[in-house]
Amino acid sequence: MVQDFLTDVKEKNTLNYDFNNAVSHLEPLEQFDVEEIKRQLLLNIRSCLSYLLPRGTFHGDKFQIGDVQGNKGKSLKVELAYGKVGLWIDFATGDGGDIIDLWAAAHGKNAKIEFVEVISSISEWIGCNKRPTKEQKRITQWDYLDQDNQLIASKYRYDTASGKSYQPFDAKKSTFTAPEIRPLYNIPGITKSDRVILVEGEKCAELLIEQGITATTAMFGAKAPIEKTDWTPLKGKHIIIWPDNDDPGKDYAQEAAKKLSGFGVASLSILKIPQDKPKSWDAADSVLEGMNVEEFILNNKSPYSSRKSKRIDTTVWTNIPPERKWVIKDWLPVGSVTALYGDGGVGKSLLAQQLMTAAAFGKPWLGIDLEKIKTYGVFCEDDEEELWRRQCAINEFYQSGMESSDFQDNVGLWSRAGHNNQLMVFNNKDTGQLTTYFQELLEDIESFQPKLVILDTAADLFGGNENDRSHVRQFIQGCCGRIAQAIKGAVLLLAHPSDAGIIRKTGTGGSTAWNNTVRSRWYLTRPDKANASPDERILSRKKSNYSQCNNGQMTLYWKNGAFVHDNSVLNSEPIIRDQYSKKLDLERMRKHEVILSLIRSSAYQGNIYTAGQFAKRFEGEEGLGSERNIRERINNLATLGQIKFFRNAAGYGTNSKYGFLCVQDMEFKVSVGDKVEHKLIKPTHYYLQANGAVLPIKDLDILW
Repeated sequence: MVQDFLTDVKEKNTLNYDFNNAVSHLEPLEQFDVEEIKRQLLLNIRSCLSYLLPRGTFHGDKFQIGDVQGNKGKSLKVELAYGKVGLWIDFATGDGGDIIDLWAAAHGKNAKIEFVEVISSISEWIGCNKRPTKEQKRITQWDYLDQDNQLIASKYRYDTASGKSYQPFDAKKSTFTAPEIRPLYNIPGITKSDRVILVEGEKCAELLIEQGITATTAMFGAKAPIEKTDWTPLKGKHIIIWPDNDDPGKDYAQEAAKKLSGFGVASLSILKIPQDKPKSWDAADSVLEGMNVEEFILNNKSPYSSRKSKRIDTTVWTNIPPERKWVIKDWLPVGSVTALYGDGGVGKSLLAQQLMTAAAFGKPWLGIDLEKIKTYGVFCEDDEEELWRRQCAINEFYQSGMESSDFQDNVGLWSRAGHNNQLMVFNNKDTGQLTTYFQELLEDIESFQPKLVILDTAADLFGGNENDRSHVRQFIQGCCGRIAQAIKGAVLLLAHPSDAGIIRKTGTGGSTAWNNTVRSRWYLTRPDKANASPDERILSRKKSNYSQCNNGQMTLYWKNGAFVHDNSVLNSEPIIRDQYSKKLDLERMRKHEVILSLIRSSAYQGNIYTAGQFAKRFEGEEGLGSERNIRERINNLATLGQIKFFRNAAGYGTNSKYGFLCVQDMEFKVSVGDKVEHKLIKPTHYYLQANGAVLPIKDLDILW
């Protein structure tokens, strides 16, 4: 009797419902792909039953529950076996039907007279689209199943006027999006096979599967994100990667192989595509050509090795080499270590700190123009107060102050006086080992992202034998050089010369490796002449691997806590400062114009800002600098009356208890019904410099 009932219900599975009884106000049934909806529901039967009747239980090829209301019990049974999946009967009431009847009953509906509403409900839950439009014809669907043949995801291919398009579907979330972690295709087949061919695309995989070859693909093939694919089903398998015959395919094969090589696969090979094959030739083409695919795989697979040639790929070289980069032309090259030698008290730390400041401000250093960059200095001999005093004198020389955004944003200082500052120490085999302090320093440097790092001095930072060539080279290359490479910038290492170096006037000390390993070396001394001024210094370039000649020299003078470049610079200092002041004025005017233009153009596009919102939104853009710097410029413009505020924003479709920025002739984009209009904004408040208050504008006839 029960079998006869299920047979009747199975015949009913052809969906022969009386659609004329459907509720008239619902969407027409023709808009729903009923067969596809039911197919998706049956593919995901276990998830469906758990959703409808969460108190039920699975027992082999059956699901049981008390009744359609979801009460506990065993009276209602649902078939899960192939050929009968989704058919059910309640032995207590005699009710039964297919999965659509069960869905309807669980929701208190009748599938016969409320069919459209039931189908609409199922469609919404499972995420199955309505029928494709005439402009979007669905061609193919590929289902991604788990090892129990339950649906994880689907991928649809459509033909559109502009060509092919693909759409993924996440069965667990019931949304037309790719799963966060994407499954491999054909997992049921993978679990039953020791060898798996990884191809690009479901079409290639299906054609190989039809040949009796276990194949899989990642969702979206060569475009699939390696890290977002679940590769675990391939663990312990013999994997052969079959790339498409193009650059994206070859690149993807290498990336996938790199991922799988450390994933515990039994073996890993990549097929070599014959040179006579056309571009984009793939596994599907081999099948369509009638090729003996098994023979092709055996003859063309090549074991994958993660070891790559260490040689430079000179094939990418052109006849125009990259331009060499400098922090200081001919003196301080980017990407390597430069040494600054000087006897104690000669002023090398001051000179280095002044270089840091000049570069951070983008101002000349000893008459040499510098590009503005971030700088970082570690000073092992000077405490914080000494650095502070020295910085005040340097700022005074450059007519700046501690509150300057260039100083605050671009200069990083760290006093290490009184600490153990060794960056590298050596074991009994003379092998250099980086210390915990090195790791701490490198982490801080990388977070600050400077392009110039000052290390003062080698005597404190070097934990080896200064006369041991191996120790010295390891320290300069493996420690200081590593910092230069990490920041893609320059490192200036300060050091003291030996007595012999002072006597010979070479400025060297210890092993010759100190001079030979650095790429550039400077020497700061007092002049060796009678009646020389005690403020005079000589800065010599003793070595420069990348400049036209090693020799270079300039005369400096100490003045009020800073160094200046020879007497001509001293005499012309007011002129230089006047020129720089004009540059500052021009840059200030430019930034003011940028701010006014951004406020005006943003409003025209429908975006208005408070002062804080504007500063945060445009930080670092258009050369405006930090958020704090932008706020200061807004205040200056408000003081000048070029920026005012309006608080009647509700009249334009938005609101804030704070005033929005307003500039002259500013128009705001607003929507009026179906139309878009631009309304002229009139300010309601202005900034009073005397007390910093924002006051209402009383005379509306004089707004600007």
